[in-house]
Amino acid sequence: MTAPAVIDLKECTLFLVDGTTPTANELEFKFDEGNLTYSIKRNIEYRKDRGLLDETREGDEEPMDVSFDGRFSAVTSYSGEDVTAQEFLQQIGAASAYESTGGACQPYAIDLRLEIDRDCDGVVDEIITFTEFRFEEIGGDFKAGTISVTGKCNVVRPSSVRTTVA
Repeated sequence: MTAPAVIDLKECTLFLVDGTTPTANELEFKFDEGNLTYSIKRNIEYRKDRGLLDETREGDEEPMDVSFDGRFSAVTSYSGEDVTAQEFLQQIGAASAYESTGGACQPYAIDLRLEIDRDCDGVVDEIITFTEFRFEEIGGDFKAGTISVTGKCNVVRPSSVRTTVA
């Protein structure tokens, strides 16, 4: 049995992506250290027949929890002006005109795109996208160069595209 590949954020680039068309605004993070976690939830309902377990069925969908934190070495804005992570996540200040990736009349959402280059050869090995992310808490330490963000995605799981065979 092969051990699962460990993803080190030093091998990754995290992009915050808005819904502006035709060209989305992006904020790129390069981390020295940190972590991105997510949790997929599935509700299973168990039915009994005369007190004994009998049938199961899938219950209501639940949003996916996502959080990322770490010490960043570089933050690059791919929009017209420099935008902070707090502005991008909250749609305020320099990001006040950014578009949501969520539906109309819903709270502002962005996509998180994690590009993984395990071989450090400049070829992206995998792209994991967490769509319709809405932050619930933002924290950080500017002197230490750290950020901490938690929230939920309005989807049940991330999408993943592998671009090379490991």
